[in-house]
Amino acid sequence: MSQLQQLRTTPPYDEPWKTATLINRLAVGNLNSLGSVTLTQNGTSTTLDNNHIRLGAKLFFTPTSAHAATVTGLWYAPVTMAGAAVLSHSAVNQPDLTFDYVILT
Repeated sequence: MSQLQQLRTTPPYDEPWKTATLINRLAVGNLNSLGSVTLTQNGTSTTLDNNHIRLGAKLFFTPTSAHAATVTGLWYAPVTMAGAAVLSHSAVNQPDLTFDYVILT
């Protein structure tokens, strides 16, 4: 008969209750890497500042207004410095070009 091996535990970075709280918050959708950004009116680039942006981070955007949904070519260059990303987009003459975003690292 074989015996089950003991699973390796992670190093003790924090108290177990803190880890459990973090997992519970993530399970109900509480992330601190969410935000919103308003694009520069009539501009073609906007800088997004957020401490969660790191090298290799992926950013996902969702328009929150009808005018924001008309923006074409919204993209960002690969992150070259921690804490900021430069967004390139079409120039739209509307003040409410707001997007919600999530940062995944």
